[in-house]
Amino acid sequence: MDVDASVVLRILNNERLRSAQGYVEIHDLGGVSAKISHAPLAELNCLEAFDTTDGKIEGLLDVGFSLLRAFDRDPAAYLTPLDRPKSLVRRLKARGLREVSRALTMIMPAERALPETDGTVEVRRAAPEDAQTFSTIHAGNERWVKRASLHAFQQHARDPSNAFYLGYLDGQPCGTTHLLIDGVCAGIYAVMTVRAQRGRGVATALIARAVEDARAAGCEVVFLRTNVTNEARRLFERLGFEAAFETVVWSAGG
Repeated sequence: MDVDASVVLRILNNERLRSAQGYVEIHDLGGVSAKISHAPLAELNCLEAFDTTDGKIEGLLDVGFSLLRAFDRDPAAYLTPLDRPKSLVRRLKARGLREVSRALTMIMPAERALPETDGTVEVRRAAPEDAQTFSTIHAGNERWVKRASLHAFQQHARDPSNAFYLGYLDGQPCGTTHLLIDGVCAGIYAVMTVRAQRGRGVATALIARAVEDARAAGCEVVFLRTNVTNEARRLFERLGFEAAFETVVWSAGG
């Protein structure tokens, strides 16, 4: 995977903007940021955006991990290809952290045709009154996801930079997607289909609409993120997305 650093930066900024919209507080510690949330996930309660030197990193880790512990969070770090210093992984291992998850960011090439749909799925831009429906489908059985999704929807549904979509089969809502446009970069989030309707093209139709709208808005980079190895990655590859870079979460917790 070889992608321009400026593109990686745009994507990471888009992801941080999205996190800050719904469920994360970000604290700038000068050379690193700390994320704190109510979500039970290390990647949403961690240090990130490392931009420092070998001479300063240990002090920043001390301060950042102390802040996480003050909020009853385990020491954790979210690492990307842009993080420095290069000794960071070695230093995290020395502090007892281990890799707990790895994700893949995928980009839709600008020249790639939109994913084909068969027309059986209707995609609508979600209206403010659809907040409960959107958050319920998006969350599945995760209560914290529903709270965060509902908050983000209610706060940003009228923001032109955000588009929340619902997919319908036989007139019933059964899928979600969220498009966040930040300048010329567009991130696709909250891709979810209710279990009983999976395999019927709902996610394909929703993603095709999101990509189409992002391109119409002049976005040069359209991306999404998934696990390195899972069924969703295979779906996104079939739709035309290509692997760009990986991110890794390190944690001292279980």
